[in-house]
Amino acid sequence: MEQLALALWASVCGYQDIKRLRVSNWLILGGFLISFVYLYVKESSLTGATVNMAMTALFIGVCLSLPGYLLGRLGAADVKYLAALGLASDPLTVLYSLAFGCLLCIALFILVKLFKRSVEKSAMNEEVRLRRAPSKNKSFPFIFAMGAGLLAHLIINKII
Repeated sequence: MEQLALALWASVCGYQDIKRLRVSNWLILGGFLISFVYLYVKESSLTGATVNMAMTALFIGVCLSLPGYLLGRLGAADVKYLAALGLASDPLTVLYSLAFGCLLCIALFILVKLFKRSVEKSAMNEEVRLRRAPSKNKSFPFIFAMGAGLLAHLIINKII
């Protein structure tokens, strides 16, 4: 049941990231506080990990996302999301959701490149081509990708 709550929280964060290209601080910090209170009261994370494993996952999440934030590749919400995910889960869940999220980003990047190439090769006029091409000033919703990675990890973990 706790994993379902974690999956629901990640889905809401991903949905909000797709719709607005930003995630509310209340949503992320609310998840962080709920995870912290749950960890303090139950002495285990939402995925059943011990307190030490949850703190290790928090540390891993921050250490893996902070360099991307400092280089300007990730937003502050991505760092906070991974910290909250680490507190709510275990190190493997953080690593798998980040890995699956990166694989999803690579797949979507390839699809966008193929789409751009097919749009450029077609005989459409300039106005239609510019309207259909992906925007260059919008960032990719990485929290959506990490949420999809978390859902994939939870599904694979339950099936195996």
